[in-house]
Amino acid sequence: DMRSVFNNYKKSLDFRRTSTDWSEDQKCEWILKMLHFSVRRAEKETDYYQNLFQEIGFDASADFSFEDYAKLPVLEREDIQKAGEGLISKVVPHENLQKDATGGSTGTPTEIWLGAEELGWKESGLEYTFDLVGVPRDSKMAFFWGHHLDPQASDSLRDRLKGFLTNTRWFDCFRLSPEVFQKYHEEFEEWSPDCIVAYSSSLGHFAEYLKEKGIRPNNYPQKCFVTGAEKLFPEHRKVIEEVFGKPVHERYGGRDFGLLGIQTNPRENLEYTIDWAWALVEPETDEENSPILVTKLHADGMPMLRYRVGDIGKFPATSRSGHPSFVLQEVIGRELDRIWLPDGRFVSGIKLPHLLKDFPVKEYMLIQSENYDIELQVVSKNDFDSKDESKISQILSANFEGLSVIIKRVESIPRTKANKWRPVITKVIR
Repeated sequence: DMRSVFNNYKKSLDFRRTSTDWSEDQKCEWILKMLHFSVRRAEKETDYYQNLFQEIGFDASADFSFEDYAKLPVLEREDIQKAGEGLISKVVPHENLQKDATGGSTGTPTEIWLGAEELGWKESGLEYTFDLVGVPRDSKMAFFWGHHLDPQASDSLRDRLKGFLTNTRWFDCFRLSPEVFQKYHEEFEEWSPDCIVAYSSSLGHFAEYLKEKGIRPNNYPQKCFVTGAEKLFPEHRKVIEEVFGKPVHERYGGRDFGLLGIQTNPRENLEYTIDWAWALVEPETDEENSPILVTKLHADGMPMLRYRVGDIGKFPATSRSGHPSFVLQEVIGRELDRIWLPDGRFVSGIKLPHLLKDFPVKEYMLIQSENYDIELQVVSKNDFDSKDESKISQILSANFEGLSVIIKRVESIPRTKANKWRPVITKVIR
């Protein structure tokens, strides 16, 4: 029902804009009220939560607190896959639900079902996020992205007309080469977009190409970049800002839980402003770096309470489990992106870019086998030599005590099913 989607979109956009200056107490009061509604709806409309609450003795009709809410079990991806239709609303007609799914880069894709309320809130969240970084709706938008499943198949008359009406153009970020980079540079210069929304690694490689060629863009982007899909590594941020001289706003979200936040002022700090009206974002533990849990507050098609998104985040010191956090200081990386040591300790995958930043390496992937051995695949630059290879091997051996380390030069690094770059993959089962 597109009319219902539009009504929710308009209502939610108005709410976001009018509540911008609310105090944290006002926000918490509203979130708790929405949480009561969401939990009660989940119990009433799904078999999964009705059975779960009965099993653990949770009274959804009570005026529970954030502390009480923190006692609910975490929802895992495996729970969603196992529950199947038990997590889908019995009230919303199936023909009014829209299916979405994760890219399946870490295993089986997770299917998510969205109703009109969630679709409207999700769409307005995208628009409101651009408002926050100074890119209003009528701005020229270049999407350096993947368009649907096959970017090559998107150049229909309908797509071109829609792009003309919405002032947007799509640039495939999956099939890249020096010739493509040069072509995009010339098109960007001529069209002069206000904002470029880009896959993080693709934009980083584009900036590296321009720097190597000594090209200084004059007409794009007029305002800023917005990156997503993958984590933006510091080395790529540095070269993007050096080449373009424009702010780079990294946003954080996922196909299964939507857009959660964006860096609103990256030149001052890199913390994410959370879209608190969309979701309750909380740390699972009281540790500074904790797994991120998300509760969608408008999931009319498929309730998701305390969903473990699979990422580790750095939360403010005052953050508590069950309570909403309004900023996320950093997204450390995927929970699975860890290099394990035989004694049970691990090294976060986010350390790898720091270890390799001083070497002429274009891209890399660290693969840890079931027996803990490490193979580092590198796409090297022209001045990479055997001394670099030997030095990298020494550094990795020192950081990953007792593990066998092999360096392998390759022509390219494979992407995941969702066409994302995963720098660290471990096959160790813990």
